[in-house]
Amino acid sequence: MKMASNTAKTGAGRAIAAYIAAFQSLDSDALAASAGRNGLVEVPLIKPSRLFGHSEIRRGHSAAFQVIIKAEFVSDKAMAESDDAAIWLGTLNIQRNTSAPESHEIGIVAQPGDDGASRISLYFDSRGIRRWADETIL
Repeated sequence: MKMASNTAKTGAGRAIAAYIAAFQSLDSDALAASAGRNGLVEVPLIKPSRLFGHSEIRRGHSAAFQVIIKAEFVSDKAMAESDDAAIWLGTLNIQRNTSAPESHEIGIVAQPGDDGASRISLYFDSRGIRRWADETIL
């Protein structure tokens, strides 16, 4: 993870740094630990995309990691942090065992909780790769 020479200063910033490091290591246990006991992690391309609590966060990411060979988060921007939230902007380079390498512009937002992040949300343009329901969407 390349993050413009700044170190996370807040609980939310540390949660993002821990989440990124665990994701890059494909370590679902460490990743679940970056969220609070009742934390929420939102990842658009994992089903279900909203994972609650350590057990769901661990299981959801473990399933995703079974098809991921390598993941790298890269940014030359400083993380924006306050006492209430942190935002990381950069690129996720990912290689799955089922497709060609992909590169996605990504934003990660975290909100602090008492025992870890209460929320970690990943945002990126998933048009063209999002799995839609069988219903018409208007």
